[in-house]
Amino acid sequence: MALSCVFIGAIVMFFAGYQLAIYQEANGDTLLPHFDVNPSGSNCNGADLCCGENGGGGAGDMCDIAAKPVIYLYPTHTERVNIKLHYPAGFSTTVPTYNTQLGWNVVAQPDGTLTNAANGMTYPYLFWEGNPASLKFDMTQGFVVPGNQTVAFLSKELPAMGLNSNETSAFIAYWAPRLQPNKYTLIHFAGTDYTNVAKLTITPRPDSLLRVFMVEEPLNSPVAVTPQSFPSFHRSGFTAVEWGGMALK
Repeated sequence: MALSCVFIGAIVMFFAGYQLAIYQEANGDTLLPHFDVNPSGSNCNGADLCCGENGGGGAGDMCDIAAKPVIYLYPTHTERVNIKLHYPAGFSTTVPTYNTQLGWNVVAQPDGTLTNAANGMTYPYLFWEGNPASLKFDMTQGFVVPGNQTVAFLSKELPAMGLNSNETSAFIAYWAPRLQPNKYTLIHFAGTDYTNVAKLTITPRPDSLLRVFMVEEPLNSPVAVTPQSFPSFHRSGFTAVEWGGMALK
């Protein structure tokens, strides 16, 4: 068991280091991009949040957030792909740089490697971070996860939702260190309440598209929520996958 834990930890650290190196090379930065929650134009101020300010499990909370998803493309053959993303508040960071008129134009390989047409650089995925925007989520649906069970929970739920081993490892590498210190975490996986706001258009159109967006809120004690269930996702033909999320704290 101890050897297994060490092996899993090594995988998580490998992907964390790999993502950091890719981002630093592409963006000339020394810090891994992260989520910022900056309320503006609301009743929130300072370190307070308008999301979940009355405690966990509140339905329909209005959120001023900055989101950080990544987008993977897996065509069946080498193919030129155009990706356009509409986010109402605009972007604080994109890697590679997003053209607001043309979107991203890349040459995508079946293994997921992306070559940016604008500068010839290669990337494992497309990265974007949004400016604060008002979103609404039903936090009465989801899961309450003890901090020390974060990796086990994500290792089970993410593949069940459709992420492959590489995507799951990358997700866990980013999120586990942020969730594990919590006594409990309220986790909600958003659906159309996210995709209808962050509208994604990919040309040619993927045969399979999966968008996983996690909303998480630290808790001092468990709350009652309705467990979520998800439709089966099957990768067939040209597949596009996005994962991201936001923290309410």
